[in-house]
Amino acid sequence: MKRIEAYYRKLTIVLFSILTVTYCTPLFSQESSLLKLDPELLILLKESQNVTNQLSDQLYPNWKFSKTPVLFYKPNVQDILINFPHKPEGFDVYNGFNPLDGQTIYVRNESTYIQYDDQNTTIEIDGVKVLVVADTYSSMRNQLRGAIMNQPKEFLNKWLDDWSFIGSPYHKLSTILHEGFHVHQETLAKGKNANEGSVANYPFLDPINNSLSVLEGLILKDALLSKDEKIISKKARQFVAVRNYRQSLLDSVFVAYENLNEFAEGTAKYIEYKFYSEGENITPIDEMKYINGFADYKNTLPDFFKKEIEDMVNIVSVNDNRFGNKFGAGPLRFKLYYLGACQGLLLDKVMPKWKSRIFDKEVFLSGLLDESLSLSSNQKKAYLDKAKLEYDYDGIFKTKLEFEKEGKKVIQEKVDAIMSAPNKTLVILDYKGHKITGMNYTPFGVTKVDDNSIIYEMVPVGIYFDKVPELISKTPFPLLVNTKEERVYFSINTSIDEFTNGTTNKMLYKEFEVKATEFNVKKENNAVIITFK
Repeated sequence: MKRIEAYYRKLTIVLFSILTVTYCTPLFSQESSLLKLDPELLILLKESQNVTNQLSDQLYPNWKFSKTPVLFYKPNVQDILINFPHKPEGFDVYNGFNPLDGQTIYVRNESTYIQYDDQNTTIEIDGVKVLVVADTYSSMRNQLRGAIMNQPKEFLNKWLDDWSFIGSPYHKLSTILHEGFHVHQETLAKGKNANEGSVANYPFLDPINNSLSVLEGLILKDALLSKDEKIISKKARQFVAVRNYRQSLLDSVFVAYENLNEFAEGTAKYIEYKFYSEGENITPIDEMKYINGFADYKNTLPDFFKKEIEDMVNIVSVNDNRFGNKFGAGPLRFKLYYLGACQGLLLDKVMPKWKSRIFDKEVFLSGLLDESLSLSSNQKKAYLDKAKLEYDYDGIFKTKLEFEKEGKKVIQEKVDAIMSAPNKTLVILDYKGHKITGMNYTPFGVTKVDDNSIIYEMVPVGIYFDKVPELISKTPFPLLVNTKEERVYFSINTSIDEFTNGTTNKMLYKEFEVKATEFNVKKENNAVIITFK
């Protein structure tokens, strides 16, 4: 009987211990084992490390991607940090699914560094440069929103029918590699970035500039898809001739903008193209067999690379409205990614050691190509003329004249939609006597109206003035800024009845807010005029 009682006492102690462990485990430990992002991201990161390890200096000399700190995020849901040197404040050690061979992961729920969908970029955390990649479904949500809101029905149906919203694993891998290279690039070339403020006045509709850009894309395509060294050499000379002439017609501010973005984004895009063109012999990790859409590299990447280069011509030529801002800065910004990447691939053929110099302050891709060929002015003129004839410049120019005409019409419609939108309230912010000292916006959503007026759209915009005033939009709607009139115009759904005449120091509404030391509010018909003191 005593043995039985002793046994039950021991059993009770054991059960009590189990219950204590079960019910006294802090909640954060359970949360830190729950992955709220797509687990595919961890596998793709592991494969990206595998790709860079196998290609090594063939991809880019002295780049140690496997040591790059990485942040995956789902906005306002979860951040996870990999390869970070310490545990940041607010994070816990993650102890769930982890295919990364023992690499420590830190996790934080609800609070995220980035609150917007589909932001693939680099940021600084505790003074450390970090690669950022959005969760699969965050990217999908952003693309669905963009397609539904901005694209015509025919485009949307084809996009859905082709399953394009799912995304290729090859593209996902290249995105991780692209953004990871930015961390390396920004470490070696601090401050070598374009002034995004200058893009607002770029001649987006200029038919000569746009026609010559098309020539550049066509020439690069033929150079990169050829195996004949003589053809490659000829195309390199044609490209340098066309590029030199086109940029000679641009203001030096815009030339600098192009060169700096081709360096910053073009060399990162080059990493993607290099992966496509050189990666067919990579042996993938075993886990890649679980990734939807992944087959192999050997039978897939050569065709993938060819299609990418052919599509580059469509992007440079602005043959469609895939970026949702056909006549604004979006297509320009993106074409510089592709033109820069292609110049890098061409430099591999004509100046193999270009990578040892590209991080230097005043060195740019097109300048290295020019230097490598040492063409005289007469030779450049001859190659320019031959390229114009070979690629039917006159026909392209006629197309771009129509592009200019269509663009002016569409841009005026955007202005009209702001200034005279039916059933909406027009807000006019008069900032005379103040200067715009800063703005939050995306360069992809910038559209030039004329020399004095710019439309900013696609994301919520912030405008900051001297002497304290600020205007913050809380939802994405277009704002028209006229620097000559010193006024900002935008239309909102908030009824004019919700506004009150008088003097105040702040206005807080669902769609926007204004703060200043003092400003006056006056209603006129369907407009509300805000005047800073």
